[in-house]
Amino acid sequence: MGMRSGCRGTSTARAMGRARPASALVVMLVLVLTGAILPAGLATAQTAGPDAPRGLEVFSRQEDRGIRVTLSWNLEPGCSAYKVYRSDRADGEYTYIGGVSAETMGDFPFFLDNSVTPGALYCYKVSALDAEWREGQLSIPVRARVAPVRRAAAVRKSMMVSLADQRLYCFEDGVVVNILRVSTGAGGATPTGRYSISQHAGTVWVTGLRCDYWMVWKPNYGMHSWPWWPDGYRDYETSVGVRPRSHGCIRVHPLEASWPYYWAPDGTPLTIVSHSLGKLPLQGAGCSSGATAPSKTWYFAEGYIEAEFIEYLLLFNPGTTPVNALTTYYPEGHPRVVESYYLPPGSRQTVNVNNVGNLPQSYGHAIKIEADGPIVAQQSEFYNCANRRGGDLATGVTAPSRTWYFAEGFTGAHFSTYLLLFNPGAKQNHVKVNYLVNGGTPYLHEFDMAAESRGTTLVDALPGLDDKEVSMSVDSQYPLVAERAEYFAWPGHVNGVNGGDLSMGLTAPSKQWFLAEGCTGHFFDEYILVNNPGPDVASLDVQFLTAGGPVNHVFAAPPLSRITICVDSIPGLEDADTGAIINSDREVVVERAMYLTRDSRRGGHVNAGVTDPSKDWYFAEGFTGGTFDEYILVMNPNDNAAFVNLLFHLENGSDVGAGYAVPARGRITVHVDEIPGVEWTGSAVELHSDIPVVAEQAEYFCMPR
Repeated sequence: MGMRSGCRGTSTARAMGRARPASALVVMLVLVLTGAILPAGLATAQTAGPDAPRGLEVFSRQEDRGIRVTLSWNLEPGCSAYKVYRSDRADGEYTYIGGVSAETMGDFPFFLDNSVTPGALYCYKVSALDAEWREGQLSIPVRARVAPVRRAAAVRKSMMVSLADQRLYCFEDGVVVNILRVSTGAGGATPTGRYSISQHAGTVWVTGLRCDYWMVWKPNYGMHSWPWWPDGYRDYETSVGVRPRSHGCIRVHPLEASWPYYWAPDGTPLTIVSHSLGKLPLQGAGCSSGATAPSKTWYFAEGYIEAEFIEYLLLFNPGTTPVNALTTYYPEGHPRVVESYYLPPGSRQTVNVNNVGNLPQSYGHAIKIEADGPIVAQQSEFYNCANRRGGDLATGVTAPSRTWYFAEGFTGAHFSTYLLLFNPGAKQNHVKVNYLVNGGTPYLHEFDMAAESRGTTLVDALPGLDDKEVSMSVDSQYPLVAERAEYFAWPGHVNGVNGGDLSMGLTAPSKQWFLAEGCTGHFFDEYILVNNPGPDVASLDVQFLTAGGPVNHVFAAPPLSRITICVDSIPGLEDADTGAIINSDREVVVERAMYLTRDSRRGGHVNAGVTDPSKDWYFAEGFTGGTFDEYILVMNPNDNAAFVNLLFHLENGSDVGAGYAVPARGRITVHVDEIPGVEWTGSAVELHSDIPVVAEQAEYFCMPR
């Protein structure tokens, strides 16, 4: 992992935003701010300032349908704030509609335009302001078509202010839709309790200072913009969201105060609490290979639930008869918990593991599924792990093994690597884990596992393994199941990368590996990890399958070592969507890591390679709602074109099909959200091809809470 710093892509957009905005029953008009009512220093002209923000995109969320447009863009280093402009045509006159500070965008990477008309087409541009509030050039425009109808049901709006967080949380139907930084009363002058907005008073003068967007929530108390001092006093940048500075009111950043003012009508509940709410969104990515066939038995070594750790088990019955899936949870140090799930034909069941009765929280657990018919099982997790907010995705395995291999592993910086082992057998199991350290001495860890138990090893805590690149091999007396989890806050990128990843182990090395997913541009960084567990140097011939044709490169993996291939640094692959075929003269183990620096999905994922293409692939997971984007990546390693059919089994019981041609020695990216009928829903998917191909599934998300 130390080899990874400084290697990043620089282009501007993988198709991850969709133009399809949303709903509510009342369309709020947003006041167009002008320099005349902005505090001194905010009425900016477009002079020499920061570069235009990159990655401006429109999000398509069902909760926005017909009522708002949701935008996001990447934060630029050194910028203090952003201003948003709108027009009814790309080459028209753009009008300022609102702004947001950089710190607020760092908390909640969305700008919400509530002043839209159902069915209208809008174009948006964004500019950046530096520390002196000099405004830079406008970005290239993006278009957003507002849905012609609003979502069916009115929403319940509410607000909460956390004195500990110095944040205002805005809710619709109990889900956070916006987070704004505030500054409350110094010395505890802001009273806690339950209140409501009683009046929108506009501009109020207090001791000679003008306070805009004043909302009364208690007699003599308001929520309002940071006061305007005639001499241009601008202490809000060091106070809002940082420390209480008011006399008891709730002060909002001057660029952001108009948003709650026009969003919250009179009567909106406001609750003020002293404790932290910790409601920052969970954002990141997950990726997994599919299953090549359904099975009656599935295993997972990973599993964890608590307030900040949400786990789902996805079960898919692709058959024509009902299936009962007997599911046993094995929590560490606690009795087993057993539940049974009924799966109708062609259906997908989502199990919220946090709601499983009697399953203890804050303890790791393993899972064994025994079904009376063939099914497919995947697992997804979303979490805030010590301020590392992200998620992951994994497909289960159908049988334990006495050997497991992992090419990836890092314990430096703010990375935590965990090895999760599950012994499903009835006997005590002696386990040997060999850690190969790049540039260091291998470390052998031996221990016994009790029968039917799950164990967790924090690799960082083992002797001599802190701040190391490692690969792992597991040998056990009896078959077991092995997974690896990583949680990271990697400062090697602009604004950092924060999140986690999860991957099943591989049961054996191989001389050939296939990777369907891969991207080096559009805020992505890609790495291929190769573990050579043998005593001889391995010569690797890697063929990258790109839109411009195959690109070949040769690498060498020393014996008993792990190498990291930074794909972004390979000439011709600096900005490419690519699959990869790895051929080696020695048996090796291959995984791929990808990190995404897009602020709306900042995170990463790791997935193991596969050794055998297949005509059939199955995925139990799939979701296109909210800010989720789902992709199916298909690589054709053959010399002839492949014809692929996808069949999506939706949560409402209906099916949707789609067909694609995959060129010889090529790959395609299927953006599931754009398939008619599969928008805003959960689904399972089966893929069938006329010749063997390789398929992976990737999901990118930012989950408000």
